[in-house]
Amino acid sequence: MGGFTTDQLLNTAGLAGVVLYLGAYALLQAGRLRGSSYSYAILNLCAASLVLLSLTVAFNLSSAIIQAAWVLISILGILRLFWLDRRVHFNAEEQALRENAFPGMPAAMARRLLDQGNWIDAEDGAVLLADGEPVSNLYYLSAGKVRITSGSHVIGMADSGLLGEMNVLAEGPASAQVAVESGARLFVISGAALRRLSERDSDFRILLENGMSRDTGRKLMRANQQLSSMNGRKA
Repeated sequence: MGGFTTDQLLNTAGLAGVVLYLGAYALLQAGRLRGSSYSYAILNLCAASLVLLSLTVAFNLSSAIIQAAWVLISILGILRLFWLDRRVHFNAEEQALRENAFPGMPAAMARRLLDQGNWIDAEDGAVLLADGEPVSNLYYLSAGKVRITSGSHVIGMADSGLLGEMNVLAEGPASAQVAVESGARLFVISGAALRRLSERDSDFRILLENGMSRDTGRKLMRANQQLSSMNGRKA
């Protein structure tokens, strides 16, 4: 069998571009890609470039204009994201929060989150979340320790991570009391501010909820490990 002709290769490139277009849109609708991400812009750039290349076989002016415009828009979008990321700066504790609590959140988006909250130094004994009371703030524990109790029982201690993440968006009741055990450094942002940011940017809400779910999962894993350790000692 002979090799592919030039026309066949160009048609194959066009089909690959269609697959990229449809794949990118499907991932966007499935919530696996963000419309304002590098990945989405790059996929669209590649798709449009391949389809535009295939038009050299059977040229169509309307299609060529659409694909060329799509290439240009995608390039401008990538440059915009790069510019936004380059102009945003974080200090050490802000960067640690971003990496630990919300990995993958774009710099400009993380900056908006941080600008809506404050860093505080909480005194020993300060109650951050009261058992059964509405959760109105989300906390990120950067340093120090907090004690988590339910009734008179100590559930555990925490020295890092999010606090109040399970109920802050809905202002639901806290499932336990969280109090400072030893001098804590915390970032605090109100649930109202988080809801405003989420309403304005659906991508932000997805990344926020992913970060909070990830942190909750880590807590459950630690709790299971502690329970297994306690059962082992009893045995």
